[in-house]
Amino acid sequence: MLPQDILSAIMASMTFPHPNIPKLLLFALFQSLTFYPAFEKVYFQENGLSILQIVSITIIFSIFVVILEVPSGALSDRWVRKYVLFLSVVFAMLTALVFAISSSFWMFAFGTVLMACSFVLNSGTNTALLFDSLKDINKTKVFEKYLAARRIISGAAFAIASLAGGYVAQQHNIQTAIWVSFFMLIPAAFLTLSLKEPTFHKTTGELSYWQHVRYTATHLTGRPYFVQVAALSVVIMTVNILIEDYAQLYYYFLGFSLLAIGVLSFFEGVKEMIGNYIGARITQTKHTSYLYGYLLIGMSTTLLITAWQVNIIGVLGLFAASVIFFIIDVPLLSNFHKNLDSNIRATSESFLNLVTELSKMLIALGFAAVANIYSINLAFGSLGLLVAVYTVYYFSVSLKIIREA
Repeated sequence: MLPQDILSAIMASMTFPHPNIPKLLLFALFQSLTFYPAFEKVYFQENGLSILQIVSITIIFSIFVVILEVPSGALSDRWVRKYVLFLSVVFAMLTALVFAISSSFWMFAFGTVLMACSFVLNSGTNTALLFDSLKDINKTKVFEKYLAARRIISGAAFAIASLAGGYVAQQHNIQTAIWVSFFMLIPAAFLTLSLKEPTFHKTTGELSYWQHVRYTATHLTGRPYFVQVAALSVVIMTVNILIEDYAQLYYYFLGFSLLAIGVLSFFEGVKEMIGNYIGARITQTKHTSYLYGYLLIGMSTTLLITAWQVNIIGVLGLFAASVIFFIIDVPLLSNFHKNLDSNIRATSESFLNLVTELSKMLIALGFAAVANIYSINLAFGSLGLLVAVYTVYYFSVSLKIIREA
């Protein structure tokens, strides 16, 4: 019996609204059991890379995401989504393999390109599979529940992997943790192949590939609601990505050991679980648009605290800012998908990620400049100021549009 057949038999004994749901939850588990992301930037530093080179690698990642994001989303909407998801796992395994044997800037840059390929093939596709599986059985009302469940499982798996990875890195080295991550992705690959492709309307045959992309772009930019949701999503997502990417350098700056960073990363997974749980609950409230604004104030404040208090209080500030991202993102992404047609679902989310990556490239350059000239804590403070400026715009412009949609 093949591994995917064994997994299918196990899942069949459990009660879920659609057979894809437990498989997607298990996929989230194995996909997140990566033992090295909590130490990736430290690993780069140990191999002689400067902060500027590390940021350059981040920008390389963003460039390739910008190039590939929308085409990959269109591929998912026009081809078989489970095969697109399978390819994302293959590229994730290749990333781990290259990182494990790398020791130079250019090798790490090549691994980052592979990582970008994995990211774009997964983004949009994963959420579209979840939503359309539920749409097949008219159960989209519970989408937030399973979106949050998937993210909570991811957070728990990341927390466990970070703690175990910290121990492995401390006892052996980060390279060993990367090799363990490689083998953890094998079950994820089998799970993607066992998925049932949901029924959704494809534009293949009606529109050419690039007509499909243009149609999606026109659809999104033609409605003020989508524009304002995109602006909010891009700001919070960009800030959270930079927190996730560079928090470990903040910890390293404070003098924490690899094991201590692993422990902190464990709690980062816990905070993701908490944020997603709260985010799923606030979708039931009538005033989410106002809550977004108040949470933005909280995100700005906690990042400024991180800049001011370079100690455990600053660490808690980073944690709080990231929790706020997840609280906002769950209801925001849910409402975004509920306003979309299935035939452009993955492509639309890819457009969101595209704009996010373009923004991240610009903001990351400023972040790196502040970190190099001043310090890493003041770089996080600059993100707090950015969120504060956007918050003024949100209350002035976005709030009314999002509330009335």
